[in-house]
Parts: sequence; C-alpha cells; structure tokens
Amino acid sequence: MEKFFADEEMSKGLLTSQTDLPTSIYKRWFIKNTQEKHFGLLIHHQRWLRTNSSLSNGFFRSNAPSESYQYLLNLFLSNGTLLDQMTKTLLRKRWLFPDEMQI
Repeated sequence: MEKFFADEEMSKGLLTSQTDLPTSIYKRWFIKNTQEKHFGLLIHHQRWLRTNSSLSNGFFRSNAPSESYQYLLNLFLSNGTLLDQMTKTLLRKRWLFPDEMQI
C-alpha cells in the first residue's frame, strides 16, 4: 500500500486511524497540493500568454497592410470627392467652362 504514496510519512499516517493522524501531514499535503496547483496555473498562464501574444503579433503583421490600404483609399476617395466638389463649384460660378477641362 505504501507504494501508492510519494511521501512515506504520509502513507504511514493515512494507514493509521484518523485520530492518530498528525496535523503536520495534513499541512504538508495541503501545501504540496497548493504549490502544485499554483505551478500548474503559472504554466497554463505562460502558455496562454505565449499563444495569444504570438497570435496578436501575427494579427498585427497581417492587419497593418490592410489598414494602410484602407487609409490611403479613403484619402484618395476624399480627395477625389473634394476635387469633384471644387470642379462643380467652379463650373456653377462660371469660373471654369466644360470645354476648358481635360480628362
């Protein structure tokens, strides 16, 4: 039965009656489990950070050209709209005539 327990003192304590069980065994078991859970959570958190930071870096690299393209497209479209508005205003005020425009 002792081969199932990593700690020899713990196995002896568990095989005796509950009233004879020293509190130090409980404390050691609790501390050991708490530390194992803590390390497990740390490892999980580090893996999560590594995965998500690499995904976000990849997302940034793949998304940056798209955002740049969108910005430039909007800039040219707004400049084209501005040019159209200026042309219409100049034509309306007769400061510019259609035959004077070149395409």
